[in-house]
Amino acid sequence: MRLKLIGGILIGVLALSGCTGIPTSSKVHYGDEISEDTSTQFVRVIARPPSLGMSPAEIVRGFLDACADPSENYGIARQYLAIESAGDWNPLTGIEIYEASTVEVAESAASVTVAAEKLGAISDLGRFQIADPGTQVSKSFELQEDAAGQWRISKASDGILLSSGDVDRSFRSFPIYFFNTDLTSLVTDNLLVPVSNSGAATSLVRALLDGPSPYLSPVATSAFPVGTTLTYGSVPVTNGIAQVDFSNEILGADELTRRALSAQLVWTLSKLANVSAVQISVSGQPFVLSKIGPLQTVKDWQNFSPVPNASEITLNVIRNEKIVSFSNDVENLRYVAPTPLAFAVPNINNSQIATVSADRKSVLVTDSAKSNFRVVAQGDQISKPTWDRDGRIYFSDFGQGVREVLSDSSLRIVPVDASALGTSDQVKQVSISSDGVRVAVVLSNGIQDVIAVGAIFRTDAETRIIGLHRIERSITSVREIVWSSPTSIAALGTDESNSDLLFDISLLDGKSKMFSAPIGAQQLSVDGTGRLHVSAVDGADQLVYQQNFGSWTQVTSGIGGFFTN
Repeated sequence: MRLKLIGGILIGVLALSGCTGIPTSSKVHYGDEISEDTSTQFVRVIARPPSLGMSPAEIVRGFLDACADPSENYGIARQYLAIESAGDWNPLTGIEIYEASTVEVAESAASVTVAAEKLGAISDLGRFQIADPGTQVSKSFELQEDAAGQWRISKASDGILLSSGDVDRSFRSFPIYFFNTDLTSLVTDNLLVPVSNSGAATSLVRALLDGPSPYLSPVATSAFPVGTTLTYGSVPVTNGIAQVDFSNEILGADELTRRALSAQLVWTLSKLANVSAVQISVSGQPFVLSKIGPLQTVKDWQNFSPVPNASEITLNVIRNEKIVSFSNDVENLRYVAPTPLAFAVPNINNSQIATVSADRKSVLVTDSAKSNFRVVAQGDQISKPTWDRDGRIYFSDFGQGVREVLSDSSLRIVPVDASALGTSDQVKQVSISSDGVRVAVVLSNGIQDVIAVGAIFRTDAETRIIGLHRIERSITSVREIVWSSPTSIAALGTDESNSDLLFDISLLDGKSKMFSAPIGAQQLSVDGTGRLHVSAVDGADQLVYQQNFGSWTQVTSGIGGFFTN
């Protein structure tokens, strides 16, 4: 089984890339990667084979360092194994990621044990699961002397250990695109591409053909017909044109499906810096689509865009029971609710606005054309609401769980498959991404808050939040989250230093940007261009700030900002 692309939820690993690995006398060297795709030309690991007279501990250390070099099917790493073991060892059953600065090596006779703090694990299908804080990884190796009196590993479990620094050097992160089950909107997935001579373009297309991440597979789909392969096994990029030739299975797709798979492909490959257009063929023959030229770009598939509407830059704020718009220094009163409000969020086409009363006990909805607020749900501690693409509202009532307001205003419970992260009644906020499929949640046990991402799974009979997985390890408490882009989540919260901070967490590589937050920061919002805004309460003042290159500029008074076009 080959190691497929590493899932884009490899978070926390790349962000913790301090040391390069376990100290060893078998030094690791670095050389330039050579491939047909210039986007993959960067430093890669080239390990040294064992040298004469190495001790058992040095052999194990050298082996672990060599595991960062996958070339020739981990050929250098296999040289540290006894001849009878080298062929049996399978490195592709999974990867465990450790923090290099915590490594402890214990040697006893012909056995060596390596233990360290575990940051996460990558499955044989390339999917990452972050480890809970405090988790340890431990591996034991048995050694024997060969005929020349040199120590070699006689017994090593399948899979490999990599330091976070090794992963940082060995993988690159990209978004990759699938579809919702109706083929109406692209859904963003996140993958790490191993550094290899096949190139990033080839790796990304192979990932499209493999299908979405497991947590998305029940709710997202690939438009490529089953069995579709790359005819020539690679995707060359020449003068900015990615040339993709597929097998004949693709001809079995109807026009709608062909257009969908083309959108998937073009949106995915367009994220490579050296790709300006995509040319698709089938066994050497042109792949013809009506009203689409031979060189396809993102502009051809803009109607499937998973990116928020860039024209939504008009700020709207809450002032007690009033909602006021603010544009070009001009204020306009838009709505007057029957009660003071805490939150307000428009649906995807701005035709309706869901609000929450200041006492957080009622959800009220109004049409955007007039102030005809009606109560659609009640609770005890209601969070900021969030809309899906079909006009349904979701919110959490902390201690009671997640609720869904259907289009007919009926209400139903949404079970949350939280697994080891917590329980349904511990969800204190839920936020749906712009694609309407992925969802971010905050769970709290009263001591520690956790931010996780999953998916919305719907049938006629029920709606569930499935596939939740933690996306970071450092935030201890969360005040609010928002999707800052299709590939990142912003959070107001605190870390172990107990400082109030704004975290912007990338779902591509797990790295978090941290910013100081305005005093009294309470709520987050983001405009169509991705610019973050914070509403803060400082004494009697309620103020909205806009982020500008890491600093904050006061925009107007009010709370709970949202954006319309």
